[in-house]
Amino acid sequence: MAISEKDIKKLWGLAAGRCSKPGCDAECVKFLGSDLTVIGEMAHIIAQSPKGPRGMNSGGTDTYENLILLCPTDHSAIDKAPPGTFSTDLLLGWKKAHEDEVASAFRSPSFASMNELRLYLCPILIENKILWRTYGPESHEAAANPFSNLAKIWALRKLSTIVPNNRKIIEAIHRNRDLFRVSEYEIACLFIEHAEGFERNCYDRTEGIPRFPVEFEELVRSEKAIQ
Repeated sequence: MAISEKDIKKLWGLAAGRCSKPGCDAECVKFLGSDLTVIGEMAHIIAQSPKGPRGMNSGGTDTYENLILLCPTDHSAIDKAPPGTFSTDLLLGWKKAHEDEVASAFRSPSFASMNELRLYLCPILIENKILWRTYGPESHEAAANPFSNLAKIWALRKLSTIVPNNRKIIEAIHRNRDLFRVSEYEIACLFIEHAEGFERNCYDRTEGIPRFPVEFEELVRSEKAIQ
């Protein structure tokens, strides 16, 4: 049975598209030469075959609960190691610790001024914008070559980078809401609605998602210090 699209998205999203082995953290979508390539491997914690790594009589399932995102090097090393070297409990522990670390990265500091908040938000918005322009459905490459694998790359980049970045921005808005004037907070709330809809759409196709509010980018980049 093939891994479902929902389980693939959940695994990549919660791992932020990075290898889950402690100390590795390699990006699972990266440039190899001039081409962006998916190198991440969705490794079975309990092998599908009873004779495979950490195998059981019933075999492991093709579900999120039995998968861990790894880079090719670590996947190969783990599965080729002598039996008992990497136990099921160890891999489950790695997966949980990595996902917890990803989740903790969304926590925002408190800032003393609106300009400090802008300086924090600006690079995050820039990264999202570059990814959208480069790989998004309205990018030049998508229009020039509609049959390329760009859609797959875009789906994974959304989960590994844009969605986590949006969560950081939302957390920063909530944690520092006292720095906003009323009109500014209204604009920030428009971004929150967009970001939450964007994330929902990454997992289950949803109609009517608000587009990114350009007023929010103008708000973040309004100070001369970050022009």
